Amino acid sequence: MMTSRIPFLAACHPAMFAHFAAAFRSLLPLWLILAVSAIECVASAAEFGIDKRTPWTTSKLVGSPEPPLPYLVERAFEHLTFQAPAEMQAVPGTNRLAILELKGKIYTFENRPDVTHEECDLMGDIAPRDPLFYRLYGLAFHPQFVENRTVYICYVLKPQTPDGSRVSRFKVTATDPPRLIPESEEVLITWIAGGHNGGHLQFGPDGYLYISTGDSGESFPPDGRNTGQNITDLTASILRIDVDKADAEKPDADSKETAKKYRIPADNPFVSEPAGSRGEVWAYGVRNPWKMCFNPSDGSLWVGDVGWEMWEMIYRIERGGNYGWSLMEASQPVHRERPRGPTPILPPTIAHDHVTYRSITGGYFSQTSRLPELKGAYVYGDYVTGIMSAAWHDGTKIVKQQTLVDTPLQIVSFGLDQQGEVLIVDQAGSIFRLTPNPRTTANTSFPQKLSETGLFASTKDHSPAPGVIPYDVNAEPWADGTLAERFVALPGSSQLDLWDKTDVQIGYIAGEWKFPDGGVLAKTVSLELEPGNASSRRRLETQVLHYDVDTWRAYNYVWNDEQTDAVLQGPDGFDRPFKIKDAAAEGGLRQQTWHHAGRTECILCHTTRAGSIHGFRLPQLNRDHNYADAGQPPAKANQLATLNHIGLFAKPLPEKLTAWVDPYDDAQPLDQRARAYLHINCAHCHRRGGGGSAAFDVQITTALEKSLLNTRPTQGTFDIHGAQIVAPGDPYRSVLYYRMMKLGSGRMPQFGSKLVDDRGTKLIRDWIDSLPQDESDAATKKATLLRHLSMAAVGEMLQKGKPDIGVFELLNSKTDDALLLATILRD
Repeated sequence: MMTSRIPFLAACHPAMFAHFAAAFRSLLPLWLILAVSAIECVASAAEFGIDKRTPWTTSKLVGSPEPPLPYLVERAFEHLTFQAPAEMQAVPGTNRLAILELKGKIYTFENRPDVTHEECDLMGDIAPRDPLFYRLYGLAFHPQFVENRTVYICYVLKPQTPDGSRVSRFKVTATDPPRLIPESEEVLITWIAGGHNGGHLQFGPDGYLYISTGDSGESFPPDGRNTGQNITDLTASILRIDVDKADAEKPDADSKETAKKYRIPADNPFVSEPAGSRGEVWAYGVRNPWKMCFNPSDGSLWVGDVGWEMWEMIYRIERGGNYGWSLMEASQPVHRERPRGPTPILPPTIAHDHVTYRSITGGYFSQTSRLPELKGAYVYGDYVTGIMSAAWHDGTKIVKQQTLVDTPLQIVSFGLDQQGEVLIVDQAGSIFRLTPNPRTTANTSFPQKLSETGLFASTKDHSPAPGVIPYDVNAEPWADGTLAERFVALPGSSQLDLWDKTDVQIGYIAGEWKFPDGGVLAKTVSLELEPGNASSRRRLETQVLHYDVDTWRAYNYVWNDEQTDAVLQGPDGFDRPFKIKDAAAEGGLRQQTWHHAGRTECILCHTTRAGSIHGFRLPQLNRDHNYADAGQPPAKANQLATLNHIGLFAKPLPEKLTAWVDPYDDAQPLDQRARAYLHINCAHCHRRGGGGSAAFDVQITTALEKSLLNTRPTQGTFDIHGAQIVAPGDPYRSVLYYRMMKLGSGRMPQFGSKLVDDRGTKLIRDWIDSLPQDESDAATKKATLLRHLSMAAVGEMLQKGKPDIGVFELLNSKTDDALLLATILRD
């Protein structure tokens, strides 16, 4: 979070000098980190750690403990299939539905379940209208269509074509089925074509045409044209125009503009102010508004807006409303340094994080009597996850929300038929509808205790069941000093395959493991109540990732005080405090809080963008593991060689294997250790689409120069002079190091840690210090000079052996100097 100044040393007193290191720890900590080393795979033992694989036959992890969702989906028109449909509308005055295909064709067909594809009629084809035609997005029938036979269509030319997003007026024949008259086209309004075009059309109760436009950019960088808060153009907005009248005002003789074929309503919010604004804009600050509708009960406009990194939004649009893009994505700051538009930012009516929604599709208000319990509910869904939800609004606020169904569909659009039935358009080509789920009870047999899962032969002794294989990783993530024991289990004699193509939206990463249904990765987390004393170790939780058909589900089993078993945690997280022996703490004890993460919290890190799996990967597994039973002599063998020997892998291992280094191993190269640390602690979020709002990528395979080095932070500088994400040669100007060193708001990592990693922060500090500076840069020269002065002042104070309040106050006035002092005192 942006702060005016971090008052590091504001309350300093000489008597407290000895406690400064501990005090700074509570004020400063982290941004996560990683690195890689290309090391040849060499088994350290001639023999394999396991001679023969034992099938895992004891698994009781089936399905989910969550109650079933109330609906299923069924084909609404069994015999119809279209090519990449994108929109559906009811044809006024008929019992026909119109469906648009992205490639330009518009079909109509009778709204009856047994209709066949042969009975569909081609209403028109937009693709021949322009040689640069790219996609067809929107269709709206005029409110008086039966009388005037007029429709409005939005289509898009190739990306980045100026005026390439078009809304045109067409005439339609007075026949049944209706046919488009191509030569009747009148282009009404245009904006630049891009990745986010919006392109949905709806007539409001006021008779005006509402048009959604996106920011015309791609997913990355966010709002690359910086248009979200700009109302002097038509992008990133909801437009409102009167298509039944034309503005009387003509353009100047030397203007390139032509006379408008529509009128701007006089009550539009930006008709005259501010200067230069486009009067067509009704609301703005949207990223990629994908489908909108009007609530028939109160006339309000509802828009689904596809988010960027963390959130998917639904807006109940207000006149002149500013919905934040690209200053904000829901509650997440994005470009906070950019100027805001002329009106305050409004929060979304509904916001879903990327655990359940990843590309929202706006819906309709259900009116059908077939599902009376949904009547009046706003029904919407998600293109990526296939989840559908409903929300009830009382005119002021959301009073109820409900997840309806988890489908395998790519929900590209919804349609509303003549009876008020919400139809679901799957981009794969079919049309669906909701139907009640006959199954109403949860899987009551889902294991409620760890001892019931079939993972352990003896839970008390933490002894794995036959077929459950322990493993280690090269690079352990920081988890507040806890220890981890890991296991992999595949049902029966099933094997790990490899994904042959990448689809990060659903977690497929080419070359990474493809788990069979029922596969499990488990990790037991323990804490030593007396650090360094193994007998004081206490098991906290066993985390279970279960591959259920095609989705990873996360569960947490919390160990009891007797350490004999663990109980399945509910869906929500909670904190648990422990007393830890610490000679430096008052009374010899300090309190450490462990957060037992809820099920959805786990998935925030185990995102599909990273393939959901972080530890069980080739560069992590390429190491030795001690396969000896308890009480037996060590029996170390290479893990990959062993797992390959027992047939765990369906395909041969690569001839050349790499291994990530242990970030805490001082014998390894500094750069490789730092990159490994950044990757295991940060890269699950800080990658494209991972959820981290700061636009940089710390994956081990990504060149640092692309986004990390010499880059100004977009999420706040914390009043650090000349702040950069990583300032080569100067960790104290590096926001990454500052966030690792602080606690509270702005700390990194955000999840899974409440304590500073002393060894990790030193590693990253030394690494940043080792990076070559650009000594010709004026900001670097100035920062270096100031740093030398600050270090001299601290050195002189430490030489005297007592604190100097004047020095403290001076350094406290600058965050980077306070960070320097805190580092010196902690060392």
